[in-house]
Amino acid sequence: MVLYHPTAPEHFLMRNALLQTCLRPDPLPFTIEREYPIALAPENARFSYCMKDGERFCSHANLWPRDVVDAQGRELFRLGLVGNVATDPELQGKGYMRILLSSLEKLALEQGLAALVLWSDLETFYHKLGYTSVGSEWHFHFLPRAYPSRLQLEEWDPNVLTDPMLHHCLALRYPLPAQLKRDITEYRKLLGIPWLNLFVALEDRQLKAYAFMGKGYDMMGVVHEWGAQHPQDLLSLLHYAGLQYQYEQVMLLAPGSLDEGWQKGFEAQAHASEKVPMAWAKTLSAERPSSLDQLFIWGLDSI
Repeated sequence: MVLYHPTAPEHFLMRNALLQTCLRPDPLPFTIEREYPIALAPENARFSYCMKDGERFCSHANLWPRDVVDAQGRELFRLGLVGNVATDPELQGKGYMRILLSSLEKLALEQGLAALVLWSDLETFYHKLGYTSVGSEWHFHFLPRAYPSRLQLEEWDPNVLTDPMLHHCLALRYPLPAQLKRDITEYRKLLGIPWLNLFVALEDRQLKAYAFMGKGYDMMGVVHEWGAQHPQDLLSLLHYAGLQYQYEQVMLLAPGSLDEGWQKGFEAQAHASEKVPMAWAKTLSAERPSSLDQLFIWGLDSI
């Protein structure tokens, strides 16, 4: 087995074709690499790991090292996000993915990463590899309706956000004990993801709340990243977004660490709600970081 980063144009073509086939089989008006403008960017080939058996390209996975910080921005530890995991359909069941993930663990240890985190429905497979559920998040479901608001509600093109606005958005996000560090350069690249909708609440043209809904092929009708000073301001955006796109239901992803006031505010208006594990994680360090179980990853950061 040979593990390598894509470097030549033909490597990127094979990788992207495999991911398109395995992860995006339905026709879409954009390619999968546009959905992951950092992890799959050619200039970030170091995050992309391809595997071939002999001369045949068989599997791929991303390993994206990230810093975990607390509410004050202080670094807690480093982890690796694993994503875009795929194996050639004709070669599935031969153990290629198990070999690739084992190789990524060794590479992550060499890079000093404390844990690996990923999202998958293959619970049994990843449990056998030593992954367990990590963190928690709320899923609040809303039936869109006319909802009164003291603020001006609008939909914006995400790319109109200036750097000061992006800093303001980061400051407005709900404070968390552990989240991924994101700089403005990364933020701006993520704003180019197709089908990413931005809704804002303004007072005297000043941004008071915002909500990102949708993210490429994923999270249609899901508000996965947001910031607001009051629950009611975010609720007004949820209903406004749902009515704008005529969704029968809108879901809000929220940190499991919500305080009681925010939680009750959302539950009072929600059609349904549940608290679920956020992702799967495998600890690589000798001691599991205590803040790992407090981790929440906003939607734009997930791969």
